[in-house]
Amino acid sequence: MNDEIFSLFGAPPAPVRPVEVARHEKAVQALTITPPPPPPEPVGPGKSSITFFLSCSDLHLPAVHTTAQTMLRGAMSVLGGASTPKSSKPPECMIQVDVKNPHRGPLVVVESLTTEKLRSRNPAFTVGIHFSTVMSSIPLDSIVCFQVIMTEESGSQGKKPVASAELAWSHLKQNYDHGASVVYLPLQSPYTDAGVLTLRFARTAPVRHPLLATQNEVVLGYAFPNANPSMLPTLVTEEMAEVEPSVQLPLVFLRQCRRELEGAYHLWRVRYNNAKKRLKHFADADEAMQSGCDVFRVTVLQARNLQPIKSMRKVPSKPLLSPKAFKKPASASVEGGGGRIPSDGFNSVGVHPFAVVLFNETPAPHANINSTPWQVVGKTNTEYESTAPTWGVNAQAALCPHGAPSTVYFVSTHLHTKVERQTQFVWYRPSRRQEISGAVQIDVCSENEIDSHQPPIALGSVTLTLEEMRPLFAPDTNAVVPNAVSFRSANWFPLKTKHGDVVGEVQCEIEVRLTSATFSFESERETHFQKKGKADETPLFRLATQAMDRALRDTMHAPSDDDTYSIQFLHAHVKELGSHVKELDAMIRKAEARTVSKSWFKGSTDKKKRDIQAFATNLHVSYLRKFNWPASNSPRPSLKQPNKQSSQFDLLGLNGNPHVPEPDVEAPFPTNDNPAIATYATVTCGAPTAHAIPGEGLMELEDKLVKTHKDISLMANGMKNLHHGRVMVEGGNVLVERPLLVPVTENDAAFATDVDEVDDGAIASEPMSENRRKSTTAAARKDKKGIFNKLGRQSIVGQIVSLGHLRERFESIKYQYYFRKSVCVSQSVTALVTTFLTMLELHLDDPSTLEQWSQIGFVIGWESLISSQGKEWRMLSDAWVAIKCLERFSFQLDHTISNLVLEERSVDHEGYIIRIPTKEDMRLGPIAVTPVVFTQGINEMQSLANMVGSSGVELQSTINNASFKSLQTYHAKYLKTTNAAVELDSTAAHLLLDPLMAVVQSENAAAKNTRILLEAADVVRRLRGGRVTYCKSGKDRTAMSVTLEQARLLFKRVSGVNPLHLMGATEQLSIGPEELQAANLMREFGIRIKIAKKNVGRYKYSFNAIQRKMLPDIYRPPVSTIQDIVTSVTARDS
Repeated sequence: MNDEIFSLFGAPPAPVRPVEVARHEKAVQALTITPPPPPPEPVGPGKSSITFFLSCSDLHLPAVHTTAQTMLRGAMSVLGGASTPKSSKPPECMIQVDVKNPHRGPLVVVESLTTEKLRSRNPAFTVGIHFSTVMSSIPLDSIVCFQVIMTEESGSQGKKPVASAELAWSHLKQNYDHGASVVYLPLQSPYTDAGVLTLRFARTAPVRHPLLATQNEVVLGYAFPNANPSMLPTLVTEEMAEVEPSVQLPLVFLRQCRRELEGAYHLWRVRYNNAKKRLKHFADADEAMQSGCDVFRVTVLQARNLQPIKSMRKVPSKPLLSPKAFKKPASASVEGGGGRIPSDGFNSVGVHPFAVVLFNETPAPHANINSTPWQVVGKTNTEYESTAPTWGVNAQAALCPHGAPSTVYFVSTHLHTKVERQTQFVWYRPSRRQEISGAVQIDVCSENEIDSHQPPIALGSVTLTLEEMRPLFAPDTNAVVPNAVSFRSANWFPLKTKHGDVVGEVQCEIEVRLTSATFSFESERETHFQKKGKADETPLFRLATQAMDRALRDTMHAPSDDDTYSIQFLHAHVKELGSHVKELDAMIRKAEARTVSKSWFKGSTDKKKRDIQAFATNLHVSYLRKFNWPASNSPRPSLKQPNKQSSQFDLLGLNGNPHVPEPDVEAPFPTNDNPAIATYATVTCGAPTAHAIPGEGLMELEDKLVKTHKDISLMANGMKNLHHGRVMVEGGNVLVERPLLVPVTENDAAFATDVDEVDDGAIASEPMSENRRKSTTAAARKDKKGIFNKLGRQSIVGQIVSLGHLRERFESIKYQYYFRKSVCVSQSVTALVTTFLTMLELHLDDPSTLEQWSQIGFVIGWESLISSQGKEWRMLSDAWVAIKCLERFSFQLDHTISNLVLEERSVDHEGYIIRIPTKEDMRLGPIAVTPVVFTQGINEMQSLANMVGSSGVELQSTINNASFKSLQTYHAKYLKTTNAAVELDSTAAHLLLDPLMAVVQSENAAAKNTRILLEAADVVRRLRGGRVTYCKSGKDRTAMSVTLEQARLLFKRVSGVNPLHLMGATEQLSIGPEELQAANLMREFGIRIKIAKKNVGRYKYSFNAIQRKMLPDIYRPPVSTIQDIVTSVTARDS
């Protein structure tokens, strides 16, 4: 930097000898300042912060000589030769600023501040010194110590102090409060006694926030050298703040999601309840009676005195059951079973009895029981070679004559029978207002000796007429419904043949319980159309691309009471929906707590916490602002000795006088209302993705939805001409003429007792701990894993099961998509509202921009830096859908409300309206949203993806092309607005998209097309849109990109509009050395490194040397800001 730059700061051009002040003397004369007129009160931290810039003059630091130069000069001197020419370089130095107590001890509350390192003999530093939040905690008698350090000399860590100056904190503050522009301090240096340190104040106020609530603001200043040496440096500030929408929007949005998902939960709960009634699939008798079903229990215990059969091979003319009526159990052998009949010492009785329970219900009392068909309830196991069997014990399974003993009970799929206590048949039937008719029959048969699949031999039967039992019914005191009655009996009954001959006795227990509740089904249609949330018709259930969503929904069938799903699927599905609603409740409670405590920040280390996963990661609003320097009204130092009699305190306040002057309460404060000449806003955050939810991304889920629905349509169209009667999956009429019996397994009993775990009350109120949430989710996945295995048991028509399976799969994917989307969109809409409020504040006094937004909408440009490889590919999938979904949102400025409101659009239910409270009526209509996202990975994983030709590279190109088309549509509307009409260069307005179009069309899949990002950012700003930049965590790659963009904005390096002169997409725009230097200064000393410290506790970006090398040149951070390789691996924040 030019040494004469100091003169631009108002210092005298001629050397000035500093005033020597003896330590025992009281003071020198104070500065005489003519105060400016009384200004308005400063805004925000204006009064509580001080920013100044440092420069040195007449210091003339010695040049730095390398070791080799010193040795060569010494050798030449010894040899008597001529001295070598001096080829020294300017010294590298910096200034360290410390606030100390009067005894020169350090203050704990204030950390040491430094400028950047600069090569100059009389340096003028770019990075400002900023005191803000700590000002109130600094005692007035503190001393501000300045130390000029040469960083390449010997000493502590290669640093050597070469000059110093001191100033009382009270006097620094008083100079600032009274409007001084410059303060001059004499430098104590061993090289010269003429050195002067200049402090130049930057009077800048932070951005006003009438609409966007902020906290934890950070404001930093820079004085970038001007290209014209005769002009003052460019005064720039960087601002960063946390914003209230970080917690406000998730709270509002998640409440809406909960209402919608709860509507869907109730719909599926109705379907689940109806399926349980249709299939008589209840957890126990009490639930069945509450649902309006009567309960029947029959236990066939044992038989005695059975008569041996003379001919085991005689087949009756009318067998009770067809050969296919019994299905061989999956595991028919038992321990010791399957062997042959012993031939020695064994007398076969030739009887292998089993019992079959049948049920008949007549339409009216006293009707002929044979007027309606008998229905099979179930079948016991077979007890071999016994005339007095006890069923269920398998006493002589080894004596099975054909080697495949039947050792398990079988139940009917038609009556949906189940087995309790291993031997008790239980079935339910819809209530008939406590009327009972018909009969229960027990047939005892003998299994065929040759083959169990051949027709059995009927031994005899017992018929119990239910009407005869009616007088024996009594009030059921154990029933959960009022006025229920029941009958129970256990006795031996004679077995008779069809001719009336008694062939033995059988012991049975029978119990009948009649409910008073009415059996009825709930209407799915009423639940679907009367719920406010419209169940699965709400905007979040729709695909991101509106054309694709309409095509899908045009062919989707409307919900109907006739549509049925397997009970296993419904059980797991309702359970999973309930867990989603509970998880949303947990997120809402967390948002409420964070709103109260004003904990607005979510760091990168919290990305995978499920209860805050809907909050945007690392969300900050940042500003880059350019200012004019305030006029200087500070006197230059004088060589004249001041009048001691008029002196009250010394200029520097270093004479040890214990008296600290009180500030003059009548002295007016200087103005900080120095208006910015340019302000550029950028919102930064982490990728809007669901880090804590495993599985596929939103784009993959959308593809699966479309593919599954296509399969459903093809299968349904192919089955239109097939007639199978009235068929419903696992309900209604079956497809075979006779009942199908399936073996009873332990899983069936366990499932029956676990079928009613979902509770509506728990959905509304019960909090869910992390451990319980994990167990619930795991259980739901376990249930769903077994759902389709159980479907294989049902030997109905395979095509019907496949169609039902596809419908169930479609519904399951749809709600996975909804829940994941609610988490991702919560983050993207938070960034959207933050960006809109940021831009609205900047354009409140710009009617043309507000009118443009009202006419053609608000364009928001997202810059994505995540790679298309590995885990970040799924993040890109989530982010694209979450950002594209923002098209369904619109803004309405409303002066009648005080808080932000989110509501569903009442016209078509395809979008949401966000009502923004304003202080006055803006008289603007709805403001639509046009989101665009341009993506290009820049890290080492993108390098890998480019080398291997990953499919994610194609995804990048797809996203960029789709966004460019959206931008083209918006630009066409923009050209019709008055803003385009008043453009100074109408040709430039029409050719605005040409550079971007050129680089998008020439995108190279084997390279990093970073120029797309730069061109897209320029276009969005020219269209008066908002800018969002994100990477995985929003702090490292984001910092590199934002600082580069800010440097380009400072130096106005925007591309030309003639596409004929454009480079390729992989070529970088011409980034000048001053731009790259400015970007690196902001990376090392600006707000981005403070955000990194805020996240990981270190002033380091999460790059190591290898990762830095893989970044494009213009995105590489300074070496001093990266981590070593070990730390970058062991201390990762993700």
